Amino acid sequence: MTTIYRLFKAGAITSLTAMITVVAIQVFSRVFLEASPHWTEEAARIFFIYSVGFGTGIGIKRGDFIRLDLIGRYLSPATGRVLDLLTDIAVAAFAVVIIIHSISFVRLGMDELSPALEITMGFVFLSITLTGISILLFTLAGIYGRAGSQNLRKP
Repeated sequence: MTTIYRLFKAGAITSLTAMITVVAIQVFSRVFLEASPHWTEEAARIFFIYSVGFGTGIGIKRGDFIRLDLIGRYLSPATGRVLDLLTDIAVAAFAVVIIIHSISFVRLGMDELSPALEITMGFVFLSITLTGISILLFTLAGIYGRAGSQNLRKP
């Protein structure tokens, strides 16, 4: 799982760096040149979407998302572990739904080109599938990792 984590982290860093670079080109062009390239806004959006797709799993692994524990704090440790497991199962099921429905969305986009970059929109829509896979992989890894430890509560 460490290799997958590193790949997702590299994807997130690469996407974010590319987005920052494209936005810097756009700002520089608007300030110092007569016109900015027409493709920069679209490219920045796509890089941002992919940075979210790669970064979602990283956030799940690190426990960076908001966790409301209002109910869990009043439960016994055993009941709290069951609640955590049920929450993770619901998140994993949601990820499966995203993955399944995103595949047909990607297929629809294969025949459509983006206006500025003229790349297939299927590639752009593939970021939805990536997000679902990211959520599913790291949620299942979290369930598996906590199942082998004494403390099954999330951080």
